Amino acid sequence: MAPLNITLSCGYYDRTLPLLDGSVQPEGIQLVVASPIRPGTSMGSPEADVYEAANPALIIQRDRGASHLGLPVFPRRKFFHQLILTRKESKISSFEDFAGKKVGILRWYQHAMGVWLRGYLKDKYRIDPKEIHWFTERQNLFPMDESKGVSVTLIPSGVSLVQMLVDGELDILCHENAHRMLLQYQNLKRVFPNFKAAEVSYFKETGFFPINHVLVIKKEIVDKNPWVVPNLMSAFEKAKQMALDTLDGDNSILSSPWIASLLEEQYSLLKRDMFPYGLEANRKELETHIGYLHDQGLISRVMALDEIFASEDA
Repeated sequence: MAPLNITLSCGYYDRTLPLLDGSVQPEGIQLVVASPIRPGTSMGSPEADVYEAANPALIIQRDRGASHLGLPVFPRRKFFHQLILTRKESKISSFEDFAGKKVGILRWYQHAMGVWLRGYLKDKYRIDPKEIHWFTERQNLFPMDESKGVSVTLIPSGVSLVQMLVDGELDILCHENAHRMLLQYQNLKRVFPNFKAAEVSYFKETGFFPINHVLVIKKEIVDKNPWVVPNLMSAFEKAKQMALDTLDGDNSILSSPWIASLLEEQYSLLKRDMFPYGLEANRKELETHIGYLHDQGLISRVMALDEIFASEDA
């Protein structure tokens, strides 16, 4: 029987590269890469059979009846502490200081980083999103529940959130490329200069390495060929393990003199595999994320995982 052709559009990561370059092929499937392979590529094209999307976008779309299903592979995760910037003269130094402040969130309010940050602020510090004035660069993908009373300002086209922070029009900015902003703007600093310690503490407290992106698959493919899901899962797991083994075996492939010590630190403080796949391994984190989305007025109800994700059983 000829393999089933499936197009794939996802980010260029060490854990996906073996699939993108053809080193790994799922059993019974011929993967066809549907977008250019290049570093920096993350969001996939919805035209593909399987594509990478923001986790909130998948859940919000499923809440609104979209036909695509989640594939429980989470290729992009980030801690948010290292991404939070303020000005060097600012006295802001903890999450408690966020109440009443003007906070910029890169792109839109529904950005995964913002969902995680707002949820943690409320859970841990009892700071409700409506106690903060939020600023974004883009219109929300989907309408919000206005009864939540949250203030979200869409900045004009051509205006930069980073420049607003530099000029004092914002107090805080959450930016996924914070490291680049620090190199470019000398008057900025991280709110958490010892961010690694803060992130390790968050991980030990919650068990979460916050999910940002997820893979999405067309429902009609799953309906006709349910075996595709476990076969894809197995292939993505194999690709990830190849990446981990490569780092353990010869990390000179990366252009940094300190990769070995960073890996030793990660393994000691966190764990080796920071990108677990599958629903059970991520159940608590996903259910927390869904709860945050509902509490923040981004979905109409708390959804069960089997309403969002394809079954992993063929």
